Amino acid sequence: MTYRLKPGNETVEADIRRIAAEEFGRIASILAQADLPVPRQVHEVRKSAKRLRSLLRLIAPVFEGAAAENNVLRDAARSLSEARDSGAILDSLTRLKLPAEAFLAIEAVLKPDFANTTDAKAHTKLLKMFGRDMRSAAKRAAHWRISAEGFDAIRPGLKRSYKRLRGDFADAIETGEEEATHNWRKSAKTHWHQTLLLNRICPDALDAHARMASRLSESLGDWRDCGLLLEALEATPADLIDKDVLKLARRSALRHQKRLLKKAQRFSGLLTAEKPGALTARWAAYWDTTVS
Repeated sequence: MTYRLKPGNETVEADIRRIAAEEFGRIASILAQADLPVPRQVHEVRKSAKRLRSLLRLIAPVFEGAAAENNVLRDAARSLSEARDSGAILDSLTRLKLPAEAFLAIEAVLKPDFANTTDAKAHTKLLKMFGRDMRSAAKRAAHWRISAEGFDAIRPGLKRSYKRLRGDFADAIETGEEEATHNWRKSAKTHWHQTLLLNRICPDALDAHARMASRLSESLGDWRDCGLLLEALEATPADLIDKDVLKLARRSALRHQKRLLKKAQRFSGLLTAEKPGALTARWAAYWDTTVS
């Protein structure tokens, strides 16, 4: 994977531009693969957009255009959310491990018809618009300018993102509200991505940290997808699926969400044990040792 900063090899500004160019290039490559199924295209380009947004959050305090570029990426990826969500709902249904008969009955109702000409044209149009926005963003990214160098360019954004993760985690546990858990999910993914970006400052330490951050992000992502499944089941007309099958699926989904949150709480507790100042100082020391 090339989603890594290279401390000491080039300036941070050049590094940031390189990584952005690689992610935009990856998006272009995926969109050019006409034989790739639409759901897969959507999934992959949204992943790159999220990595780009995490990169922008890392440099936001030293990059004046960060907010505007982040908004472009957010809005473009959001336009593809419906196509992404339909696949995520089925993935979540599969993870429930329902009896085969119940699974097939629900799948038959919820499975999106990607062969439908109208839907296919709509998704293709959205992907073309997304590609256009990404080409424009890529041109701007080639000229991104930051106002600091070395770890001074990284420290404020890293500390802010990690502090946000700790705060969102605390809010989600304290309130139990769905919106708070969504914020926790988003900040967990950002921290995971930023750990990957900084991996080379101390691979032995950050590999383990990134694995745990990845598992946290995955658990909260699965929690979100399970919520989409519950919404889809709730919206299903009563005459399409047997009520006992629906009841079984809802009960299984709610239990699964509960297990996922318990797992995420354990991972997040370990990841956020350090205070922001302490984690940032430790990673700064890794950086200094790497470039010395």
